[in-house]
Amino acid sequence: MGNADNTGEMHDLFNRTAKSYDQSGVEFFGPIGRRLVEFSEISAGNSVLDIGSGRGAALFPAAEIVGEKGEVVGVDISEEMVKYAQEDVRERGLGHVAVSVMNGQRPEFDEGRFDAVIGSCSLFIWVKSADDVTPYLRVLRQGGRFATAAPSFFSTARGKWSLFPEIVNELLMPYMLQSLKQSGAYDSQFANAGANWLATPESIEKTLVEAGFVDVVVREEDLPVVVNSGEQWVEFTYTTGMRGMWERIEEKERAEVVAEVSRRLDTLRDENGLITVPVPIVYIRANAAKA
Repeated sequence: MGNADNTGEMHDLFNRTAKSYDQSGVEFFGPIGRRLVEFSEISAGNSVLDIGSGRGAALFPAAEIVGEKGEVVGVDISEEMVKYAQEDVRERGLGHVAVSVMNGQRPEFDEGRFDAVIGSCSLFIWVKSADDVTPYLRVLRQGGRFATAAPSFFSTARGKWSLFPEIVNELLMPYMLQSLKQSGAYDSQFANAGANWLATPESIEKTLVEAGFVDVVVREEDLPVVVNSGEQWVEFTYTTGMRGMWERIEEKERAEVVAEVSRRLDTLRDENGLITVPVPIVYIRANAAKA
């Protein structure tokens, strides 16, 4: 589980990113959130906890599924993320949705409070072992559903990260590793791929079973991310947690790296002038055991 320093790092980063988060015009978090809700198989009337709810990529699709007889509770460590999500909740008139500031690593709810716990592109940041998943089992009712989505780490053993297009992976990975080393946030996901719980379907299942879950299902699916230029892809990354990497590169060097990344990606344009980058996403679900 993330320590206090790492939690502060995440808190500050996502507060800075909140205004532009998922607002770049590039379809990414929205499709992942919708697919996660579908994959989770939650249903009408369910009570759902969304961990690291951000600006609502999974929160609002979940609210639509559970309906007014259900309930969706979103929590996020970032006050700014919560502010924007609350504004959207009010604008949509969703009385069965609530969002609050909370450290998602330690959800402060009663045992058995929810039918489902979901987390879209959030839990992977801090979960490293079964101990980090057990807080979600505690707040689930017997037979309740746990589901999460994350950028696929299946290729980390080869030194790659799925969020980076293949053509720029070797250029950007050293900067990402340096950023993660400086922040202390989650570099074990890369530096020691064999110990990463997301490295293989088998390690995912092992981690969740050790935490007390049953009926684990793991599925990797490609999400086509479409941009109209390499520059737009870079701008998109600034609206995600990858902003932390860019901010740690000295200004002059950063400008050079951005230019090279943009140049390489622009070589991938199709006949319509668009660049399509397939990003593998892992969807995971499991159940709390029944008595």
